[in-house]
Amino acid sequence: MTSIPLIALTSALAQAPEAPARAFDAPKYGLSAKIPAAWKIVEREKDERIFVAIVPQPGFGSPGVAACELATAPETLDDYRTRIDRTAERGNRPDAKLATNRIVKDARGHHLETVWESHPAAGGFWREVTIRVIANRQLYSFILNVEDSAYKEARPTFDAIVSDAAFSPPDTGADSLAKDANRWLQREYKFALDLPEGWGPVLAPSAVALLFANGPPHGIWSDNLLVLAHPRRELDLDELARDLPDRLRDEEPGCEIVTCKVVPFGKAKALETIARTRRGPFSMTVIEWRFPGDRFDYELKFTAESDRFEKQVPAFRKSLRSFRELPGAVSSGGVRKSA
Repeated sequence: MTSIPLIALTSALAQAPEAPARAFDAPKYGLSAKIPAAWKIVEREKDERIFVAIVPQPGFGSPGVAACELATAPETLDDYRTRIDRTAERGNRPDAKLATNRIVKDARGHHLETVWESHPAAGGFWREVTIRVIANRQLYSFILNVEDSAYKEARPTFDAIVSDAAFSPPDTGADSLAKDANRWLQREYKFALDLPEGWGPVLAPSAVALLFANGPPHGIWSDNLLVLAHPRRELDLDELARDLPDRLRDEEPGCEIVTCKVVPFGKAKALETIARTRRGPFSMTVIEWRFPGDRFDYELKFTAESDRFEKQVPAFRKSLRSFRELPGAVSSGGVRKSA
């Protein structure tokens, strides 16, 4: 999850046009909220950020920030609380002090409240408040970052935004086709596949992903599936099998290529690559299939913690083999482009 870089953003945000509406609705992200008109919304529904608003601070001279971000949910809020405690113990935020990090029971269940305090070089005494809520397999992080002169007035308003927020299932772009097989249809790009047991689509972390799904969380991590597509071209899988390992090592030094070989895929073939790498403190193993379809060239990538990978790889391969393009026009006329 990213944090809002307050000092870098506020000068630009202050020039943004004012949004007159108090009601805020982001059905793709599964969030409805009421935001004060004086808190100008300057960014909305972009990548993991649901909204970013500026908070007036006339007593300080430059505004603060309020925001909401979306991520996949951890197994429990306590797992996230423990992670934050460890961040503070290791001194990973040397410019800030952890003042509060607690799970609070409210009318809807529980939320995690975290407060960091800092004295940045630009001046002032700042509090960064984050309230995290789990809903519909997603983690919603409401963030308030303001200077002390505005905190007493802004904090109750911020708490009201969180308490009044309504959550609904985000629009993942996928619809259930068969519950018994856990088969899902990606409605825009007209393909279907069976997900492993207990898995389901969640909102993609990147606009270029056609489908993103994950399994049951383990601590703060969920094994996941990412589906990408590229314009059709002549795809020589044997040549790609020779070239891809070096390309992957160039992109990520230290990446270990376990295997890279052409495998049967129905009446066609796919290139299967298994690679082991690290994501922070975690050892991850990725199984990836690349193959040409009738519309696009596809990449399907399962990423799992290495100590669970071998047990799950049969289910991953079964899911990969289930991929099918379905009849129908693709409304976009092409694959999504990165920004």
